[in-house]
Amino acid sequence: MTDQPEQPAPQHVFLSDAVEQTLAALRPGELDAVEELVERLAVHPRLGIPVPGGTNPEVDDYTARTDPASDTSDRISVVYRLHEGMSAIFVTWVIAGP
Repeated sequence: MTDQPEQPAPQHVFLSDAVEQTLAALRPGELDAVEELVERLAVHPRLGIPVPGGTNPEVDDYTARTDPASDTSDRISVVYRLHEGMSAIFVTWVIAGP
């Protein structure tokens, strides 16, 4: 028997086409920061700040910011939807830039 707290099952993470395009344009440190955040969200999906106004009661919208990127020190916003019934996170936007 172990005294370790039980980790929740990770959520499935899906990226929109717009997110895929944005990720391809990021610098290496920025990409690492986004990937690290998405990995954390898969295990702790409510880390982000809730975004009010959703129309579907089964879906919660959130926004989260990365840690500063190692090469630019920029922080990147990640907008996502949590659908608990599907055990899924849908990353809809990654917002980076000046």
